[in-house]
Amino acid sequence: MRKVTCLFILSVLLLSCQTNSRYTIQGVVENKSFEGSPVYMQQMTDDAMVTTDTTVVLNGTFSFSGVADTAVLRFIALDESIQPQQANRVPVLIEPGTITIAFDSLVTVRGTASNNAYSDLRERQRELNISLRQIAEQYNSARQAGTMSETTEAEMRGEYERIHGELTELNLDYARKNMNNELGRHHFMTSYSMFEPEQQRELLEMTDDNFRARDNVNRIVRRLDNLENVAVGKPFVDLTLNDTEGNSVSLSDYAGKGKYVLIDFWASWCGPCRREMPNVVAAYDKYKSKGLEIVGVSLDHTREDWIAGIGDLNMTWPQMSDLKYWESPVVETYAIRGIPHTVLLDKEGVIIEKNLTGNRLDEKLGELMP
Repeated sequence: MRKVTCLFILSVLLLSCQTNSRYTIQGVVENKSFEGSPVYMQQMTDDAMVTTDTTVVLNGTFSFSGVADTAVLRFIALDESIQPQQANRVPVLIEPGTITIAFDSLVTVRGTASNNAYSDLRERQRELNISLRQIAEQYNSARQAGTMSETTEAEMRGEYERIHGELTELNLDYARKNMNNELGRHHFMTSYSMFEPEQQRELLEMTDDNFRARDNVNRIVRRLDNLENVAVGKPFVDLTLNDTEGNSVSLSDYAGKGKYVLIDFWASWCGPCRREMPNVVAAYDKYKSKGLEIVGVSLDHTREDWIAGIGDLNMTWPQMSDLKYWESPVVETYAIRGIPHTVLLDKEGVIIEKNLTGNRLDEKLGELMP
């Protein structure tokens, strides 16, 4: 009798633990086009989204249920072939409790503290992004109509920067409070570029070694390390590539030789580079006799395009490239996120300024070489 009683108590305890770990997802799909279509629960891997469970939309609803011993990140996705232009996939932290998902004009996930916080974030993001778009539309309209005054432009720019700053702070605050769960870490991975490098470091330090060892996270860590290596005040990092004749050439052939050196990362396919290049040409013509050298580092695909771009844009300074596009190691070495990207070196080869364009380039060079 005692043995039976112990088994009964054990089974009750096991059932109780399982009940406390159970989750239920209750979904609503407003768009009737999805009626009878599949709904997928997916897991993100290094390579792709992998489906872990499937259900169907019936009478505008769907459901999943199971046991969550630990909170895990999953994505709930509607059939993308029905309306591929809509946002039909949403991240969900699977954890004990009842989670509700509404696929409407804005997809919301609610029912647990972590999912509630993420939905609150998304709703506020949407409001701020709408405000930013409205200001941009007003700005463009005033420009096109010719009614933009200096005062109005300053006011619009100020308001845009204020709202953008609020959006950045909103995302940063959420990340700081949620880097201990997979939903917060997913948010970090999709928005880290809007944070300053020191803020990225701060957030990554809130995680564990396993997270930081993931391939996509490790790339961020390496970029932060590279950013430190090429920060203002650091000596330049040497590059050895080929010139237009196929000969090996290095930055150290020019940098640290008693001239100011502007490293100009560009490509013939890059529209912004082509628009900015007249400013660089003008700066070279104005300051080369005063001690300026420019070294172009191209992210082109082919030698033909590279050579044509040099000629089209009247670039008469030294050039180098490995013709590897964004796969070039120089992208990681100099932590480049977009081009044109410039790095200005002093006469000893120390980095003194970055991303100088337009009037700022001429003003800085004028200070150094009056």
